[in-house]
Amino acid sequence: MDLPKSGFTATVFSAFLRPFIGFLDKRAAPIHHGEIILPGLAKPVVVRWDRHAIPHVSATNESDLFFAQGYLHAQERLWQMEMNRRFLSGRMAQIFGDFSLPWRELSSQFRDRSCVDLDYFVRLLGIRAAAVNSLTLLSDEDGRRLRAYCDGVNRYIERCGHKPPWEFRVLRQEPEPWQPADTLMIGKGFAFLLSTALYTRLNFIAIAAKLEDEPEKLRDLFPAYPDNAITTARSSWDNARGLWQFSSGVLAASEWHPAGSGSNSWAIAPQRSTTGQAILCNDPHLRMSLPSVWYLMHLRADNSAAGPDGYEVWGASIPGVPCVQIGHNRFIAWGITAALCDDVEIYREKMHRLEPDLYLVGHRWQKLESRKELIAVRGAKPLEKIVRASRHGPAISDFRATSDNKEILTARWTAHEPSRELNSLYSLNCARDWKQFQDSLRLHAAPSLNFVYADHEGNIGYTLAGKIPRRASVPSLLPVAGWDERNDWLGYIPFDELPHVYNPPEGVVASANNRIADAAYPYYLSHFFDPPYRIRRIEQLLGQREKYSLGGLAALQLDHTSLHARDLIDALRPDLARIADDNRIVKGAANRLLAWDGACAVSSIEAAIFHLMHQRLLRHLLIPVLGEEAYPAYVEILHQSIVPTDRIFAEAKSTWFSRRSRFELVHLALCGACSDLEEKFGANMEQWCWGKVHQLYLGHALSRVDALKSVLGIGPMPTPGDGMTINVGFYRHSNPYAQTVGASLRFAVETGPSMRSEFVLPSGQSGHPTSAHYRDQTELWLCGNTISFNPPDKNVSSPNRSLRLNPR
Repeated sequence: MDLPKSGFTATVFSAFLRPFIGFLDKRAAPIHHGEIILPGLAKPVVVRWDRHAIPHVSATNESDLFFAQGYLHAQERLWQMEMNRRFLSGRMAQIFGDFSLPWRELSSQFRDRSCVDLDYFVRLLGIRAAAVNSLTLLSDEDGRRLRAYCDGVNRYIERCGHKPPWEFRVLRQEPEPWQPADTLMIGKGFAFLLSTALYTRLNFIAIAAKLEDEPEKLRDLFPAYPDNAITTARSSWDNARGLWQFSSGVLAASEWHPAGSGSNSWAIAPQRSTTGQAILCNDPHLRMSLPSVWYLMHLRADNSAAGPDGYEVWGASIPGVPCVQIGHNRFIAWGITAALCDDVEIYREKMHRLEPDLYLVGHRWQKLESRKELIAVRGAKPLEKIVRASRHGPAISDFRATSDNKEILTARWTAHEPSRELNSLYSLNCARDWKQFQDSLRLHAAPSLNFVYADHEGNIGYTLAGKIPRRASVPSLLPVAGWDERNDWLGYIPFDELPHVYNPPEGVVASANNRIADAAYPYYLSHFFDPPYRIRRIEQLLGQREKYSLGGLAALQLDHTSLHARDLIDALRPDLARIADDNRIVKGAANRLLAWDGACAVSSIEAAIFHLMHQRLLRHLLIPVLGEEAYPAYVEILHQSIVPTDRIFAEAKSTWFSRRSRFELVHLALCGACSDLEEKFGANMEQWCWGKVHQLYLGHALSRVDALKSVLGIGPMPTPGDGMTINVGFYRHSNPYAQTVGASLRFAVETGPSMRSEFVLPSGQSGHPTSAHYRDQTELWLCGNTISFNPPDKNVSSPNRSLRLNPR
């Protein structure tokens, strides 16, 4: 448990380095006032900025509007867009070289892994290939909007010339033109970010191999575990080992791993609000990094295919993608949470003994598809990799060569298929009522998402959207026989049969990555839902008042009471009460926990004691069974570890406590937690504050370089909550207690004749470290404050913050 060190030396160094970065960035710096000539525009576009650099963009037509959006995204976030594009296309080694991955921070299993392995892993998944294939599905209108957006990005790149943003210059790189496939690839990337099914399956292959002689314990750890699938074939584990080690270690440390990603969203009907209008709130939980995932915008086009009164939308956009992903127009508002549906299947493919490119399908042999991938490496020769695929998908076991040539593992993933999310997104931005909202989501494929809805007439609703596989039976999470065609998916659940709710009588809809439908629902959706603690807490708070104002409802996003902590302490209450008086500090800690309400405030002493104790409880329970290698992977993703281990701890006579009683584990864990806290903060328990242990550092892509960390990063900052609170403060149990996931955006809107909305980001609008808007929202975010987005006339500052984009 490391504490923040003195920042004096770093601060002095930063004072010299920051001006140098500003000098390098001068040519690429964002322009917020004056006029710019941009070839490609048909008519002028006016951009007005508020004091937080949120642009209000007005154009005559949609093409010019999306051209301007692309330009504005690029001038603030081009490096972020470039990093996302390179990661998702497997081209990181081209600019960073084939450096060794930091295995000492992760595991000795990664001693031989490098940046090239990372690129190969991403190419093996085929994210860019899926994006390229989706280009063929673009309608003419979607294609025009997308090309206009890309043209805007490229005008900014051209404006910079040979002096692009400073990151490019330090690495001696020039940005390539932005292509339509790059935008679609970012959409596919979010499917990758929000899907946990592949990682969970790989983890359970490893755990099943570890516990093949202990079926009862294996059953206890599985989210669902049919009796006829207790163990896995050894060949499956041998084939999966390399990819599992990589995904649970190296990838888990990156911002593209889904561990902890989730969200909250809820809406109340007019009868539940103080103003008689529907209110909606949303705070998506994503990896916390710099710059923010989101870029706030207000977009307006007078002439539009959306209708006679044009296109207008307010909200959070994703740099690299046109339109707004979360927000509202003049008629409806929407929020999203990850649905965590089971969108992956891993197949065992039986290979021909003599011809290694043939695999069995039913009673016939079929040839694997293959393609060459040339991975460019900075300072070295390109490396050639072969990506093979069966009818189900890529051969993921090829990530690490094995001696087994009898079987390979392949993965089918819904996002591999061509899809039309861009059309869905534009239609969502234009929707005016529940029917149009529903219709817009019919084309959404991946990731599976929960959409919460409210409109200006006071209607509220919820719908699940995405391609959810139909299976012949509920899966066990272990690989299935690919040669048995009975294991093939039976298509997808029809959109009209996906769960949805419209104007429920209780006047509330809410989603927190929880289980979507009850046992009466006829289709299997997932084993991977988050534990129910957040949704239970949301329902508790919504039930405490008859009516809520916009500010009162949005304040629920800041709640940091952990029902998980409450429940676990209740289960362990007999053991905590038995703690002897011989150690005053340990006994005092036990008494504090017994009287604690579960609030994980920054100042909470009990929160610090509980989380350090819980960390040790998990280690004492699981490492003797799983080992040091499998343990971090198992506890990395919340849904696969919290509920099973809570069930175990709730049974004092469980077979898990046959060697050491539950009381002994609790006593040992509490003593260890107190020892850690006393060592760091002294014997005075009043100094044991959660915020001294649990902190957030917002890091830039280059802040891993020690010399740049203090210049580019924000923090560390004490933060409340944990992985189970509404105000989420997720940390990796494999790397406690640094917060890695949080509210990447807070959004609240009161619908009605004039929409009233509020937003805030954890950092700021700009991706330029020397900009005043790189971190100007951080204090607002920490304090639970927001920025009013409407009406623009009251929030947009003087004319010197107005930019006019003119055609040539």
